[in-house]
Amino acid sequence: MLILATILTASISVELDLGALLHRKTVQTPSITCGISTVGYRFSGKPGQEFRYAGDTYTVPAEGWVELIADKRRTTYSYASRSLPLEVWPKNQFGFREVPLPSPDATNQGGMQ
Repeated sequence: MLILATILTASISVELDLGALLHRKTVQTPSITCGISTVGYRFSGKPGQEFRYAGDTYTVPAEGWVELIADKRRTTYSYASRSLPLEVWPKNQFGFREVPLPSPDATNQGGMQ
């Protein structure tokens, strides 16, 4: 009797395992996406240089750079009354674009020509 109970228990256990294998559904891993391409910008230049981004004027401090969080609707910045693109600069591993400001000397020479 004990042997019969053991065999019955083993067969139920095997049946359940086989049933789980036969009716197994493939679980798809969720894909995570983020709508943010550029997190922010790091404008670097000479101390005292001014530029405009998202309607505000910024001056480069003694450190030589200004970091700003990206405004989703802005794709340009202004320097010396010129609108320049932002999306042409490379992104670092944190999603910040490194934007070098034009040299003030090059801007003055360009205005004379």
